[in-house]
Amino acid sequence: MRLLQLVSSGGGNIPTALFLDDTHFQTTVVVADHLDERATLPPHQLIFNAIGDADLCEEALRSACRLTATAEVPVVNDPHAVMKTGRRANSEQLRAVPGVRTARTVAVDRSLLASPDGASMLLRCGLTFPLLLRSPGYHTGRNFVLVQASGQLAAAAAGLPGQELLAIEYFDARGQDGMARKYRVMMIDGRLYPLHLAISRNWKVHYFTSDMADKEDHRQEEARFLDDMPSALGEKPMRALAGISDALGLDYAGVDFGLDGDDNLLLFEANATMVIAKPGPEPHWAYRQVAVDRILAAVTKMITTKAGGKPL
Repeated sequence: MRLLQLVSSGGGNIPTALFLDDTHFQTTVVVADHLDERATLPPHQLIFNAIGDADLCEEALRSACRLTATAEVPVVNDPHAVMKTGRRANSEQLRAVPGVRTARTVAVDRSLLASPDGASMLLRCGLTFPLLLRSPGYHTGRNFVLVQASGQLAAAAAGLPGQELLAIEYFDARGQDGMARKYRVMMIDGRLYPLHLAISRNWKVHYFTSDMADKEDHRQEEARFLDDMPSALGEKPMRALAGISDALGLDYAGVDFGLDGDDNLLLFEANATMVIAKPGPEPHWAYRQVAVDRILAAVTKMITTKAGGKPL
């Protein structure tokens, strides 16, 4: 099956190695932001737009929009839809989904944050301390800090790269046990698939830095989430997830979130750049394999079906 895979030269691409393998797909990678518009593309049955980070890849996404405008084959992840999934855009558009709380997000020049008026300026924007600062375009916790008080703002801003920073409302995702939880659910062809639950003492929860490997009770809680997501989350968060999926309009996406005491979904991130990572070979991770395999099979089926082939 012949595919074109669109990517950005500056990163921010969907990791596709686990499902676009050469036993099923003959893939031509096109660097969209450097493509000569006069170039003749090889025959293909489908375009997979792997450009996923709207905050980092604006130029590449615009090029992908031009390339797909005249496409005579199906396109996975319409670049027009991807362009609407930046952190600020999501904060506004997904706030309207019932049961979803989105963090107020403001883009600010770093020099302003480092000035004596930085804290009062954020207050005028509706942000209070503690709050989060991050450099756009980074993932896995890089260049992302918690600022507890106004006196820490200038130093925190000075330590982050980029001229423009995002100031973000802080959501406390800790449960009654004092542990922070971050759920990840993949959205494939309009269906919801649980991928993982990370539990940590730290506010910045990522699976690879969480307490999952050392805590059997945490792994048991994750296993319950993977085995029966509706029962683990409840009706209100499940409706919220379905609403987010509908609002994004993407064939391949994911959402990271926590829950508050009223079962509202605390949105951390929702976009196409979510990584599907296989669990390690250690026996205590075996319970995660079925969920990962289910998602990979769903992605492969979605691509194959859209390309006009039989599901693999």
